[in-house]
Amino acid sequence: TAITGEDNGFEVRTKQGEVVFCRKIVLAIGLQGNLRKLGVEGESLEGVQYQLDDPKEYEDETIVVVGAGDAAIENALALAEQNRVILVNRNEEFTRCKEGNLTLVLDAIKEGRVEIRYGTSASKVERPGGEVPLRFHVKSPDGPDEIECHRIIARLGGIPPRKLVESFGVKFPSADPNAVPALTDAYESNVRGLYIVGALGGYPLIKQAMNQGYEVVESALGRAVEPADEPLLAKKFAGFSRTKSV
Repeated sequence: TAITGEDNGFEVRTKQGEVVFCRKIVLAIGLQGNLRKLGVEGESLEGVQYQLDDPKEYEDETIVVVGAGDAAIENALALAEQNRVILVNRNEEFTRCKEGNLTLVLDAIKEGRVEIRYGTSASKVERPGGEVPLRFHVKSPDGPDEIECHRIIARLGGIPPRKLVESFGVKFPSADPNAVPALTDAYESNVRGLYIVGALGGYPLIKQAMNQGYEVVESALGRAVEPADEPLLAKKFAGFSRTKSV
């Protein structure tokens, strides 16, 4: 709930009232506890969800998946195996996904396994009370529209728990809600001794976060850290120069 103090003399307070004294802090809290919602009336109604645990749990439903990133695409493809899936993308194309997922989703759309609504955004969700429980009001390039569906799965990423992190003294470079804290090459924040790794620092891949955790601990112990790929690159560049580093 709170972090006070400075490098080599921090106090961390928890909800249970405990106080932990420490020299260094590594914040690796991610964004999953702060999922971005639709931002419209009805965003918290039953049947509107922001993550998907098991796509096989649903069968013979009409499901709207909102989003254009890897999570949305992967959810849509998995659900389409036994449901009618409508993928809502507020942009005119997919720009935030891996190349492999882009190929898969475009193939699924072309083959009719997934329906797509480009340039479409949410305006309201309601439960009108009928055989199909949800009515999803959207704004499309052709004007207002409605989608009758059994559930809406919005995969819109997460937002930093900014108020909490700022209360620790950490500064963000701008007011943009997507901004990440300013960090050094060693992932140290403006608060000396307080490091940030993973999604909160703008690096959402687990592999990156694990590497950063290792680098932070080594750096905090005062040891020089060689990048994980340094030996591999040194071997590849050996033929170019024997005197210069990677």
